[in-house]
Amino acid sequence: MRNILLAGVALVGVSAFMTQANAQSAPAPTPAPTVFPTNSRAGQLDGAAPGSVTVTLGGRIFGGIEVQGGTGDTGPYATVQPNLVNYIRLYPQFDYVNPSGIHFGVSMELRTEGAFQGFGAAHNTLFGFAGQGYVKSDKFGTFAFGTPNSATDDLAVGTGDNYGTGGFYSEYGWVNAPIFAMADAYDGDTPHQKLAYTSPTFAGFKGAISYQPTSVGLNNSGGLVTNLPASGANLLASPVQSKNRIEVAAQYAHTFGSVGLKASLGWAGAGASVVGNTGGYQNVNMFTGGASVTVAGFEIEGSVVTGKWAYNYNDAGAPFGPSLDGASNTTSFIVGVGYTLGPWAAGVQYYGVDFNVGDFANNAAYVNEGGTVSGVALGASYAVGPGVSVALDVATNETKSGTYLQTTNDGTKHTKTNGTMGGLGMYIQW
Repeated sequence: MRNILLAGVALVGVSAFMTQANAQSAPAPTPAPTVFPTNSRAGQLDGAAPGSVTVTLGGRIFGGIEVQGGTGDTGPYATVQPNLVNYIRLYPQFDYVNPSGIHFGVSMELRTEGAFQGFGAAHNTLFGFAGQGYVKSDKFGTFAFGTPNSATDDLAVGTGDNYGTGGFYSEYGWVNAPIFAMADAYDGDTPHQKLAYTSPTFAGFKGAISYQPTSVGLNNSGGLVTNLPASGANLLASPVQSKNRIEVAAQYAHTFGSVGLKASLGWAGAGASVVGNTGGYQNVNMFTGGASVTVAGFEIEGSVVTGKWAYNYNDAGAPFGPSLDGASNTTSFIVGVGYTLGPWAAGVQYYGVDFNVGDFANNAAYVNEGGTVSGVALGASYAVGPGVSVALDVATNETKSGTYLQTTNDGTKHTKTNGTMGGLGMYIQW
C-alpha cells in the first residue's frame, strides 16, 4: 500500500512538472469558438510531446437571463419573469503520450444538479456526468470506453445547434419545449456506458461504431442485467430500457475551392427490455443522415432521423428508445441557414417531428394516432475575446397530440400546446 501511495505522489509530481513545462512553451491562446461543446471529449491534447504527461482542468461558466411563456403558463403557475439561468462545469483530463505518439488518457465532465424552486444548496454538489478512457493515434483512430459519444452522436452533421446557445438544444428549459430533435453530442441526453471506436480520416471519410449493452449511467458499473428499472419506486411505471444497442456511422468532409461540404449517414438498432410495463415494445431500428455546405461565410444545413423509435418516453433519458408495439415510424427533421463574419455568427432553424401519439403518451390506446411538433429557433453569438462569448436565443414550439390531452403547468389539459422563449447569456470557458 505504501509503495502504491508513493507511486501516486510521484506521478502527480511528474504530471504537475510536465504541465508547467508545457504551459511555459505553449503558443498564445486563440479566440474562443462560437460553438461550445456539451460534454468532454477524448484526445484534445494532440500537441503533447511524445513521452510526456499532461494534466489539465478545463471549465465553463454560463449565466443568462430568460423570458418565456406558453400554454398553461398562467395564474399561480406562471413562470417568474425574468428567469435566471447559471451553472459551472469542470473538465479534468489526464493524457500520456508514449514515445510512439499513442495517447492513453481519461477525460471527464463534472456538473452540478439543476436547481429548482424549493431546493437548497445540496443541489450544488458536483457529480460525474460523463467520463471516458481512451487510446488514440492518428494511425489507428480512437478506442474509448466509459460514456463516450455514440457513433451517430459523434459523427452527426447538419443538426442545427451551432447558433446562439444551441437552438432547440439551448441552455434554457422553457415552457412546453421539445424534448429533443436530432442525434448530436448528447443534447438532452444522459450518457450511458458503451464501447466506441472512431477511425482515422481517409480521403475525407471516417467511420465510427459503438456498442451499449444496457442503459447504465457512468457510476452504475456493477452487475449489468437485462431488466433494470429506472428506480425502485418506478418499478411499474419506468420506461422501457434498450439492450445490445449498436450504432454505425460514417462522415465525409471535403473542401472544393471555396465551398466546404460535410455529410453523414448512420444507423442504430437495439432490443427492447420491458420493465414492469404492460404491452409490448418494438426494437429500435432507425436511420440518420445530414449535410452542411459552407461558402463565403454562409452555412446551409439539414438532417433527418426516421424509423422505429419513441419520441417521448424513451430509455429513461436516452434519445431514440424503443417504441410501443404497433407504433408507426417516427420522422424528425431540421433545416437551417447561418452566417459567420469574424467574431459574429447568426442562424435560423426550422424543425418538425411526425410521431406516434402512443409513444408520446406511453399508452397503447393512442397507438393509431399521429402527432406533430414544429418550431423555429433564432440564434446569434459574439466572441468577445479568448474564452468569452455572448449568445442570444429565441425559439418557438407547437405540439399537437391528436385526441391525447397533454397536462400543462396549471393542471389544465390540451391537445395542442405551444411555448416561446427568449434568452441572453454569456459563456466564460478555459
